[in-house]
Amino acid sequence: MHRKIPLLVLLLLLFSVTAQPQGLRLSDSGWLTAKGHMRHWRDATGQLTIDQIREMKLDSLPPADAPNFGFDRAVHWFRFDVTNDSHEEDWMMEVSYAPLDHIDFYIASDSSLTWVHKVAGDTLPISARTLRHRHPVFSFSLQPGESQSIYLRVQTVSSVQMPVTFWHRRAFLNGIYNIQLVNGLFYGGMILMMLYQLFLFFSVRDKITFYYVCTLLTMVNIVGYFQGYTFLYLFPQTPVLNDVFAMFSGPAFVMASTMLTRSFLNLPKFSRLLDRLMLLNMSLNLVAGILMFIFFRKISYQYHHYFILVHCVLALVSAGYCFYKKYRSARYYLMAWITILLATSVFTMSNLGFVPGYMSTNYSGLMIGCILQMLFISFALGDRWNILEKENRRAKELELKRNQEENERLEREVLLRTEEIQNKSERLEEVNRVKDKLFSVVSHDIKGPLSSLQLALSLLRAGDVSREEFQQLSNSLEERFSHTTEFIENLLQWATLQLKGESYEPAQINLSDIADETVSLLSTEIKRKNITVRNNLHNYKLQAYADLNMIRSVLRNLFTNAIKFTGENGMITLSFLRTDRQVIVSVADTGVGIPASHRKRLFTLNSITTPGTSKEKGTGLGLLLCREFIEKNGGRIWFETTEGKGTTFFFSLPESGQATRQSMANG
Repeated sequence: MHRKIPLLVLLLLLFSVTAQPQGLRLSDSGWLTAKGHMRHWRDATGQLTIDQIREMKLDSLPPADAPNFGFDRAVHWFRFDVTNDSHEEDWMMEVSYAPLDHIDFYIASDSSLTWVHKVAGDTLPISARTLRHRHPVFSFSLQPGESQSIYLRVQTVSSVQMPVTFWHRRAFLNGIYNIQLVNGLFYGGMILMMLYQLFLFFSVRDKITFYYVCTLLTMVNIVGYFQGYTFLYLFPQTPVLNDVFAMFSGPAFVMASTMLTRSFLNLPKFSRLLDRLMLLNMSLNLVAGILMFIFFRKISYQYHHYFILVHCVLALVSAGYCFYKKYRSARYYLMAWITILLATSVFTMSNLGFVPGYMSTNYSGLMIGCILQMLFISFALGDRWNILEKENRRAKELELKRNQEENERLEREVLLRTEEIQNKSERLEEVNRVKDKLFSVVSHDIKGPLSSLQLALSLLRAGDVSREEFQQLSNSLEERFSHTTEFIENLLQWATLQLKGESYEPAQINLSDIADETVSLLSTEIKRKNITVRNNLHNYKLQAYADLNMIRSVLRNLFTNAIKFTGENGMITLSFLRTDRQVIVSVADTGVGIPASHRKRLFTLNSITTPGTSKEKGTGLGLLLCREFIEKNGGRIWFETTEGKGTTFFFSLPESGQATRQSMANG
């Protein structure tokens, strides 16, 4: 048992030795990655000097990965114990993370009494660096077989990452050439795609293409910023612009790709929730950038990483949702955001310190993600153009079909107008044909009574007429003048309507009052023939919407005709009926009826008049007036008749103004 104790102690000592980070040994291979082969101290106060650090025992770091402390504004010290096992003495130390603000490089001089001090970082102009390069690079000399300790003091508002590589000068120049070649291909391809899409935008003025160009530009800007190219080539002597780029590169990318996603996927149509979430994330990111600019360097840049990560997830979910909703253009867009989401997620989480640092300093994944996104979105835009071309072709076909239908409609309308003109022409011809008859009727119906009056006056002047003969003659003249007066009144109304239109003033009227008035007005003729009148409208407040004077004329003419063609001891009945917002009034008589040969000519100027039961004369002009007055008030007029039994005239009127407008529209 006692013999095993020394062996156990020896094993523990060996384990403790191997657990310590080994020193870095430079070889003839020309380069060496430090990874975790370094010691570290976090100076929360920021007051420690190089001499104080040299005397301190620094913490060891895991040798597997490059150190990554995330966003930390404390000062970080690193020590590298380097031994030169090569035959070269000129070496370079590259820190492959461009956004570091300030780096102090310390190496002891040959006497070990003084320090060689060099500085770099993106808060200093490029000219302050030992070598004009996108990354901080420090040159130093180390004799073959010599060992030295190198110290780095790092302070930054960005993520604290230390991917360190030691290079021999010739190997460094060769490495730069190969890396520049790859990066040149990447940026050249991205710029060519931007120029091509910009040309398309100026050609077609499509806003989606413009948003895509802006998205490509902001993506290239972010990669260029983290690789140090924007500082090296755009503003090498103005380091303050590094902070401005850092403040607004993330929001610019989120804004451009948000507008691209919303427009390309037509997101407001498919999901208002996802659309509003994307707009909210974009707005908050923009506000964060503005606040960073106002409160310079007091707000951490890590918030931009969260916003970009959330944005990529929302874009991916939106593309997936639109694809689920059968939106064809979303398929390439979905694949594009899967690639960039994976690359951006790894890169962002590495900057936040959640995954090893080499994930964020090795930009190949981010560049590949950008290239794949560029390709897939280009495919998506091409597919979208194909869809738009098909829709445009279909729209043209529909437009052509509509034009054909419109031409057919115009042809039908022309035919209808032609028929209407022909009908009007025929009507004018009819009016011209009837005009002669009208003049003959006028001359006969007016000249006859005047001639009779002239004869009667001559007989009276000669004294050849007895009292009985004079009484008989005066009765005959009175009857003829009454007929003439009625004819002239109807003629004047009809002429006025034809020449300048009857004054039309519709209102709510009481048909019962008009019926009572008409019966009272014609009571003399009714009594003369001993006709019985049944007025079913009496004392029944029957309302209609029409012109009062026109309806008075209609009822008077219909009632006069009923009296004319009803024999002694006959009957006239006034009735009504309500139906479908209409009022129907009927005037029925027990007279002689209308001969079949005369029925088609009623309500026209060609109407054939026949003497009444007491030899009353007429012209047929009254029924023409009745038809035109009723139609002007939105109604219609018709009749039913049986020879030897009587005739019933019907006319309809709307109950209200709304019913009148409906009737006019339907008519």
